[in-house]
Amino acid sequence: MSKNKSIFPDKKFTGVAILLVAVITTLLFQIEDSYQLCLLLLLGSVLIIHPLPLRQWTVIDLYICLITVYDIITCLYAHCLVPAIHGTLLSMLCCTTYFVSRKLFTSKHATRIVLQSSYLPIGISLILSLCSFFLFRQSILGVGFQDIYHFRFLFHPLGYITNIWVEVLLVMLSWMCIAHRYSGWFIFLIVIAILFSFSRGAYIALAVYIISWLLLVKPKHEKWFLLVICITAIILTGIFFPNEMRTTVLMNHTTSQQRSTEGRITATQASWDIFQKQPLLGYGNRNYIFAVDRALNQDSTYSKTSISPNIIIQLLIEKGIIGSLFYLLLALAICRKIIKHQEQPENYKIGCLFLALTAKEMTQATLFHTPFALLMIYILLAFLQKKELTLDERDSKQYTSTYVIPCIITFCYLNWLIFNLIQNQDKSYQQQSIIAWKKGQFTEAIRLMEQTKELTPNLINRGLLYMQYYHKTANPQYQQVAEEVLQKARLQQPEDIQIRYLQARLYIDNKALGKARQIIEELATDYPKNSLYLSALSDILYQQGEKEAALQPLVNAIRYTPRLLTGKRIRLLRQNDSVFYNTLQQHLSALTPSPEDSPTDYARLGYIAWWCGNQSVAEKYLRKAVEDLPNLATPWHLLGDDNKYRLLLYGAFQKDLLSTELPEEKEMSDERLFNMFYQPKFRNWYGIDLYNCN
Repeated sequence: MSKNKSIFPDKKFTGVAILLVAVITTLLFQIEDSYQLCLLLLLGSVLIIHPLPLRQWTVIDLYICLITVYDIITCLYAHCLVPAIHGTLLSMLCCTTYFVSRKLFTSKHATRIVLQSSYLPIGISLILSLCSFFLFRQSILGVGFQDIYHFRFLFHPLGYITNIWVEVLLVMLSWMCIAHRYSGWFIFLIVIAILFSFSRGAYIALAVYIISWLLLVKPKHEKWFLLVICITAIILTGIFFPNEMRTTVLMNHTTSQQRSTEGRITATQASWDIFQKQPLLGYGNRNYIFAVDRALNQDSTYSKTSISPNIIIQLLIEKGIIGSLFYLLLALAICRKIIKHQEQPENYKIGCLFLALTAKEMTQATLFHTPFALLMIYILLAFLQKKELTLDERDSKQYTSTYVIPCIITFCYLNWLIFNLIQNQDKSYQQQSIIAWKKGQFTEAIRLMEQTKELTPNLINRGLLYMQYYHKTANPQYQQVAEEVLQKARLQQPEDIQIRYLQARLYIDNKALGKARQIIEELATDYPKNSLYLSALSDILYQQGEKEAALQPLVNAIRYTPRLLTGKRIRLLRQNDSVFYNTLQQHLSALTPSPEDSPTDYARLGYIAWWCGNQSVAEKYLRKAVEDLPNLATPWHLLGDDNKYRLLLYGAFQKDLLSTELPEEKEMSDERLFNMFYQPKFRNWYGIDLYNCN
């Protein structure tokens, strides 16, 4: 016994087990870890407990390493480096956690610590989420809405959106079913929380979990244990939330459900076409949003796509055939492991989770956007292979090859620190430049901005700064410099078509309308429902004297984004060109809905009719919009129900909601529309903010 303790010191394992629970807690509560301390501490723990010798590696260990190494390689060719690096950091954290867990789970004592210590953070998260749910429900019903189904987007338990929170809950459910001891109430609360999400994907995943549990888990008492809990939770949810539950179970009953389904089908078809352009390696880790931008995120009438419609499409686009093959081989290895070791009851329980998650991920792929869920899956994969080492296997001798993966991860971590330092320095220069500009120190602002590295986002921001300085001084030198840096940015990132739009704006400012028209006509033709391009096209045609041709693009731009009616351009038209303005108003007044129009289309038409002074028509359209889709904010404001408008504007947890003053509607301009359109993309793709001195 003393020999065993000298090789397998319980104190070291206890400390690392507590560290693992702390990492789980950090990711569960989404505590910011700017310097990746969790990864650093886990790498340090590898030195304490030593990784498993290579001779004890399994096929699953090998595939997990290959997936992590491939994620690292994707950073070398990813179209957008920053999201690829963030995805790779998470992959490295999960891989390190996996190998730490593999060694920890060779000890029953350490396994018990991890399982039982996790009760506290999971219990706290469930209590907080359920309490916040009832506060959320009270706010929704308090302003006069009949149920909460259409307002789930306002509910963010622990900061998660609903679909991602479901992923977290499914993993918690599996973890508690494995822990089993004293877990009955935890399981009940988790199932209740899943049902309270009123998510179609969640209900499908829960049904798959229950059915697979009944078919695969052998002890009868455990089958009935979970079944009774789930039936009880379902009955209680049906009693207290009959409308919401019925709407969810019907799956495709409401207009929003139908449009969501259609949108996912459309996204799948478009994504498949995108995958075929770069099938072998893919576009890089977490580059899905960038890859589909041209195909899916250029329509002003649809909300921007930020999550893949299913995990298969996401894997193919981001990791290509090669990377997706590693995941397929890993899945086959997991299935083989579960089937081969049927005597271990935990294996089938973990298998139930994978089936449920697969069903959930085929409705909307959120797993790679959920660090906690992904980390727990890696821990469960380690748990799947846990076994007690025999005495002769407890070999204290370590080989250099054992540390290959930890060394690779450490090397990548150090490189990330250098990259992060450079990026933070560029951010600092940008912030100082904005401060200097606001103080009127324009040349100093330019000097500071020119200190940044010549990377795509910095070049774009320099171009914006030069354009703004050109507006101030009319100095043609800065127009030329802006043109040069934007062209350089475009050569670095030709897929970012917003750079083309900026080039066109620069030509418009310089009165080079021929060059601007060539670019904007191409963009407006390729993306006929993008208000930004249509408005710019109308502006160019108007300045060239083709007023009749300028009318229809402007009408279409306003139809897709009615808030353009509040802009400076419309105000100047009313003051300086009454003929064009009156014709525009007549065309807008003549707009009518088509049979296939959605509630959001009716809302836009209602806004336009209200602006044109057609109050009865406006009310008709607006009532139609909120009847089918009551979570539309602006229609309630125009209809005079400001309490509902406040709720949708500020959220369900705003203090003193009903007495909160309403904000003044800001004037919409092409510049502001561009910032609203491009800023979220720019931050996601490049990791910094778009330069904005306003």
